[in-house]
Amino acid sequence: MKKIALFTALIALAFAANAQSLNVQSAMTDMKRGYISKAKTAIDKACAHEDTKDQAKTWYYAGLIYSQIGEHSKNPKSKYKDLDPDWRNKTYEAALRCKELDKNGEYKQSLKDVFRYVGNDIYNESTDAFNNKHDYNLALSLADQAIKVFNNAGDDDYANSSYYLAGYACYALNDTVGVKKYFTPLIRRSKVSDDFKSTMVRVFNIMFGVYKEASDTANVLKTAERYTKMFPNDANAHLLLASAYIWTGNTNKGLELTNKAVEESKGSVGYPIFLCAAAGNYEQAGDFATAEAKYKESSELNPNQVEANYGMAGMAYNRAVERVKAINEIINSGDFSEEADAAINKMTQESKEFFAQAIPYLKAAINYIDGLPDAEKEMKRKNLYDCLTTLNTCYLRLEMDEESIPIQARIKEIESKAK
Repeated sequence: MKKIALFTALIALAFAANAQSLNVQSAMTDMKRGYISKAKTAIDKACAHEDTKDQAKTWYYAGLIYSQIGEHSKNPKSKYKDLDPDWRNKTYEAALRCKELDKNGEYKQSLKDVFRYVGNDIYNESTDAFNNKHDYNLALSLADQAIKVFNNAGDDDYANSSYYLAGYACYALNDTVGVKKYFTPLIRRSKVSDDFKSTMVRVFNIMFGVYKEASDTANVLKTAERYTKMFPNDANAHLLLASAYIWTGNTNKGLELTNKAVEESKGSVGYPIFLCAAAGNYEQAGDFATAEAKYKESSELNPNQVEANYGMAGMAYNRAVERVKAINEIINSGDFSEEADAAINKMTQESKEFFAQAIPYLKAAINYIDGLPDAEKEMKRKNLYDCLTTLNTCYLRLEMDEESIPIQARIKEIESKAK
């Protein structure tokens, strides 16, 4: 009797294992025929059963089926649109489980498509949060999730865009720690796709500015050097390296490289912008006359732009601020001599003249951004914020309180959207 009972139990176990194998197969058959609900039921049973829950094949099929559920969820006319609101997490979990069990790499390449499907969906939601909802915290959180998904797929090209979006969201939130966290993996890449090269220009420039603001001399130079190493034929890279040389005290080498880069970029579509970057280098070197000449040349070549106007405004504004700082140093020193008073009066007048010079250029830059299409306008949001805050400071310094009121309102509106 014992032997018969054991034999009977083994037959029952074999039948159950067979049923589950059939469940895996029928799940895929049902999916191919469009019977998504039946496919879900079958694969859920296979994922829970002792005989099939540890098979990579089971979880690969689960990932495919839940991806299809996700596709139906985007179609309001589909009868399966509400089949499983948690389809994205389940797809991702299935892909992770398959990757863990797939010791021989049988599903490695095919599994990338499952990871990509989930990652792209998260990434698209992140871009919507950034561009349309202006919810930069949500955009950051979602982009961070997309990074994890693409990294699990071993897919650097897809991950790069998510790293950029996360870093740019941090930039919008003035979170420099976050900017470095997400942009550092990008600037350490040995290479990127051709489609991503224009994005990397912005990444390197932002990182350069972050390190420069922190007076991190070593990383200012390293960032510029990495840029030229990644793009050895890019004049933008050479201009940034030239700026790094000037900032670290090697002015002659910096200006020499600046002139070379400008010369090489002549005739290109981006030449007016190269001139603005070159002007910034000359301003940094203290050659304001040459800087102004290059900004004006850029404006003549392309009057409809923000860079030259903001560059001219920034140059005047910075010179005004230098006078204000010098005045404060004299006041804080306790020097009440006639010479000190004369110096203060002279620099006060000069600072007002420079603040006044900046205003028309700032207004021109703001008007340019305001006239852009919404999608482009959002990409210039940081530029707009900088222009508005600089213009507001100019108005306040010149006691133009009435003019300052609408500018302050716009600044608060931008800040409220960034929270």
